[in-house]
Amino acid sequence: MQASKYIPTTDFSDDEANNTGGRSTVRTDRVDAEYQNISKSINALVDNLALIQRDDGKLADAAVEPYNLSSATKAYVMATKWNARGLWATGVTYAVNDMVDVGGAAYVCAVAHMSTNFAADYAAGRWQVFATAATAAAIGFAQTSEIQANNVQSAIVESDAKSRAGYLPTLSALFGGF
Repeated sequence: MQASKYIPTTDFSDDEANNTGGRSTVRTDRVDAEYQNISKSINALVDNLALIQRDDGKLADAAVEPYNLSSATKAYVMATKWNARGLWATGVTYAVNDMVDVGGAAYVCAVAHMSTNFAADYAAGRWQVFATAATAAAIGFAQTSEIQANNVQSAIVESDAKSRAGYLPTLSALFGGF
């Protein structure tokens, strides 16, 4: 759930005009100005938080770019060897780190297995979602000398095509040499 915006509930200048509680000696215009400034700051924080956090409290989709990753995470990604396998199919033996396309979304094999039914295999934890088509297509991608795509979805497709042609760019090439 997102944080609530701050809305001042008291207008002190009204109190001053009506001499409520002896407030005629308080500089209510300045008190009101302070509360308005507080309101602007809190509301700006709420708006910014909404850019990076979903309503369920998790990190917003597409909020992290490769340059945001820590050195340890970059090293892990570089050490991981994804194997683009194309469209998922029944009766195929998949190995850990195989990447498949299911309905336009990319999934990475988490547990080696012989495929049966994708929904059942996914529910059993054999696949982890890498990116949905809408998310992957919306994430910008910095072109490299090996990959000319300008979004992650296109980069995966291009990488898969090159893999089928016998050329598989390294992750360093995919992610711009981080």
